[in-house]
Amino acid sequence: GIQFDVYHMWFLYRPTTTSRAIRPSHSHSNSIQLTSPSPSIHSIKMQATLSNNVTLASKFASKSTIRAQRRSVVVRAEGKVSHGKGGEEGGATFKNDAFGMVAKNANYMLFASAVSKTGCEPIMTSPGPITVFAPNDDAMVDFIKKIGKTKMDIMEDPNLPGVIKSHIVEGTYKIADMPDGTTLTTIGGNTITISGGAVNGSKMTKNDIKVDNAILHAVNAVIEA
Repeated sequence: GIQFDVYHMWFLYRPTTTSRAIRPSHSHSNSIQLTSPSPSIHSIKMQATLSNNVTLASKFASKSTIRAQRRSVVVRAEGKVSHGKGGEEGGATFKNDAFGMVAKNANYMLFASAVSKTGCEPIMTSPGPITVFAPNDDAMVDFIKKIGKTKMDIMEDPNLPGVIKSHIVEGTYKIADMPDGTTLTTIGGNTITISGGAVNGSKMTKNDIKVDNAILHAVNAVIEA
């Protein structure tokens, strides 16, 4: 009876390519053992194809990584070209003088441009000493609109040199040196008057900015000649 049962089970669960086989043991105990089927040709082909795909994907990923690294190197190399302010590679280098102070400050670019355009830059970079009343960009824009010009037009205006020179005085004057009623003669030859913390009506917003050759005071409006 035991032999029949074992044979019957072997017949029903004989080895195939897709299932695990149960076969009778050749031991004297007639025990049943589980065995794994040998791999089919189809599964071997699938494994070979998968292996090839993995290899190709790995090679592709390696090439993509190399290209990405190359692009990264190019970007970093291009990034070295800077159009920034003083001290940065590719940018202008400004000294610690009156012109350098306004030229490297983003809020005074129009005034700095006007100083250069009118030939006043050598005065602003000279040993000095000088005092500069510097209007910020908002003040310059208001002035440009007031006289009906554009930012481009103002740089060619024949009256611009006189306007810029009205902001520069020989000698150094701190706020403590300019009580109400003080009059100063600018390098343009006109007279400006200090009153109520303002210069000819242009309010001083910052005072006593010290650089190597000058004292600067920020003003919120252009001092008209």
